[in-house]
Amino acid sequence: MIRFAVQKLGWSLITLWGVATLVFFLFTVVPGDSAQMMLGKREDPAALEAVRAKYGLDQPLNVQYARYLRRISPLDWDQGPVLKTPDFGESYQRQGQRVTALIASTFPNTALLASVAIGFAVVVGMLLGIVGAYHEGSFLDRVLLTFSALGMSLPSFFTAVLFAWVFAFLLGPWTGLHLTGSLFEVNDYTGERSVAWRNLILPAFTLGIRPIGVVVQLTRKSVLEATQLDFIRTARAKGLPERKVLWRHILPVVSNPIITTISGWFASLLAGAVFVEIIFGWNGMGKLLVEALNTRDLPVTMGCVLVIAFVFVLLTTLVDVIYALLDPRVRAEFF
Repeated sequence: MIRFAVQKLGWSLITLWGVATLVFFLFTVVPGDSAQMMLGKREDPAALEAVRAKYGLDQPLNVQYARYLRRISPLDWDQGPVLKTPDFGESYQRQGQRVTALIASTFPNTALLASVAIGFAVVVGMLLGIVGAYHEGSFLDRVLLTFSALGMSLPSFFTAVLFAWVFAFLLGPWTGLHLTGSLFEVNDYTGERSVAWRNLILPAFTLGIRPIGVVVQLTRKSVLEATQLDFIRTARAKGLPERKVLWRHILPVVSNPIITTISGWFASLLAGAVFVEIIFGWNGMGKLLVEALNTRDLPVTMGCVLVIAFVFVLLTTLVDVIYALLDPRVRAEFF
C-alpha cells in the first residue's frame, strides 16, 4: 500500500511539473509586452527597461523558467531541502501585492461556492436519481431524465444570466436576492462588515445545475444495476424493509462512482466558477483570474491556474488512494 501511494504521489508531481511548464511557456510566449501594459500609455524607454529588469523580463527564457520553477517549488534548496510556501511572484498590475496573498484572499470564497454547489448537487441529484430508479419507465422518470439532460446541456453563463434575471430582478421583491454581491458586505455609513449568506444562494444554485444532471443519471443507473445483484435479491427475499435495503445495501454500492464524480466535478467547478463569479459579482478566484487575463497580469494568471491544477491532481490522487484502501482489486490491477 505504501508503494502504491508513493507511486501515485510521484505521478502527481510529474503532472504538476508538466502543468507548470505548459502554463509558463503558454503565457510567456504569447504576443504582447507585459512591461508596457504596466506603464500604460507612457512611452518612456528608461522606465520600460527598469520595469523589465525589476521583474526579470529582460532575462533569457531559460533563466526565467529556472527562476519560476524555483519560486513555485515547495522546497528551498539554499538551506537544504526545507519546506517553504510556493511564491508566485508579485502582481504586475497591483503594485506591491503578492500573488499568494491575492489567491489566499479569494480562494476560500471560490472553494465555499464550489463546496456548497457540489453538496447541493449531490443531495438533490441522489434523491432524484433514486426516485427515478424506483419509478423506472414512468412519466416521473421521463421528466427527471429530461431535466437532468437539460441541466447538463445548459452553459453556466447562460444559466447564471437566466437565474439572475428571474430570481433577483423579476422576483427580487419577494425573494430578497440581489443581482450581485459577495460573501461579505460593508455598510457604507458605519463601515461594519457582515456576512451575507443570501448572496451565496443564486451562484451556488447556478453552479450546481450541471453536476445535478450528472448525479441524477449516474445514481439512477447505479441503483438499477444494484437491484439486480444477488445479495440485494436475497435481502428482499428475507423480508427486509425496502428502506433498509436502500440504506444498508444499495447506497453503499452506488457510492463509489458518485465519489469519483464528486472529486472530478469539484475541481471542475473551481475552474468553471469564472463566469458565475463575474455575473454575480462574487469575489472569488475566478473573478480574479478574469481580471488578470484582461490586464495581462501573468503572475496572477499563472498562480490561479496552478492552484486549480493542484487541487484537481490532489483530489484525483486522494480518490485513487482511498479506492486502493477500500478495494484490494484496485491495487492488484495497478501492479
